[in-house]
Amino acid sequence: MGMSNAALLTLAGLCLGLALSGLLGVALRKDRPRERLALAVVYVSFIGMIALPIVKTFAAGALIHTMPVLLVLLLALPPALYHFVAAKTGQAPSHIPWRDRALPLAATLVCIGYWTLSTEAKETMFIAGDLPPGVWPATLALLTFGLIMLWLIASFAYLVAILHRLAAYRKRIRDLFSDADDRDQRWIDGIIAVLVMIWAAGAASIAGDNLARGPWLIEEVFLLLIAVGLMVLNSFAPINPPDTPPEVEDKESTPETKYARSALTQDHAAKLADRLQTAMQKDALYLDPALSLQKLSQQVGALPNHVSQTLNQEIGATFFDYVSRWRIEASKPRITAGTASVLDVAMDVGFNSRSAFYKAFKRETGMTPKDYRKAHGGAV
Repeated sequence: MGMSNAALLTLAGLCLGLALSGLLGVALRKDRPRERLALAVVYVSFIGMIALPIVKTFAAGALIHTMPVLLVLLLALPPALYHFVAAKTGQAPSHIPWRDRALPLAATLVCIGYWTLSTEAKETMFIAGDLPPGVWPATLALLTFGLIMLWLIASFAYLVAILHRLAAYRKRIRDLFSDADDRDQRWIDGIIAVLVMIWAAGAASIAGDNLARGPWLIEEVFLLLIAVGLMVLNSFAPINPPDTPPEVEDKESTPETKYARSALTQDHAAKLADRLQTAMQKDALYLDPALSLQKLSQQVGALPNHVSQTLNQEIGATFFDYVSRWRIEASKPRITAGTASVLDVAMDVGFNSRSAFYKAFKRETGMTPKDYRKAHGGAV
């Protein structure tokens, strides 16, 4: 066994261990069945692809049976990732649409077709890498090539759809919770990194194998990227993000179309904006670290969607940004005075962490608390 092959097998073993541990974690969980099912398919798909170098080395004879299955796993991976993210963000459809089943089902039929070939024909295709005589093997090879090309297109479309959904969910959190920065949303960044990295590596590898004379990405690099991706996925998959009420607007809604059917008139919205201003000034509601849109709505005696509409259209801010502004304004005199630590100031005005306060302060003022104190040390 050469040095290169040894490194390849070591990386494959590492990836396989990460994928199996992630799959075990999915099996041990009891909540969120839709999310767990989609994630299990993701892990199984990775396991099938990761195990290929191991099978080639230690069980080459099994390749004639496992290679067709890899096509199914490859085509099942993009929709599985999409439905995992959809379930995790609380926006999973009630059923799996046919468009998400079409390519995996087509790959399954091709897989079955390969299994109907003789052992000699399968060995010629999957071990020798040649095309055996006959119409049926040629048809299967052509269908396989077509499905792989479709995978390149479909997987990119799924990637864009997933990124769009994650961005919309992040915005949704900021519309509902004043401590959005403290609600663990690192999983969003982690999943985005995993998706982009793995898709780019997979697309380069598949395109190189099918459109060029050789691979564009060596196997060791591909497995290393998968290992990093699986570590990120294993870290953030168990995180349960905050539940959000379902939205009823169209996917491509704008602030204007989003509230087109709202019963809130311009006059009522202006009055509600005044009530919000009064409530924040008199009752200092922003000091509550767990202040949510629901709590604020109850305080001003309005429906949550009316408060959200007022904030967006009358005040021009999300709920999160609106509350952050009040907190930052309350912190400025204390930051200028310099009599308390930044952490104490952050906690006193409603933030749950120093980092969230720093981010909000820099966003609102364009300066860090330290720089603001230097610039306004003489301010009253």
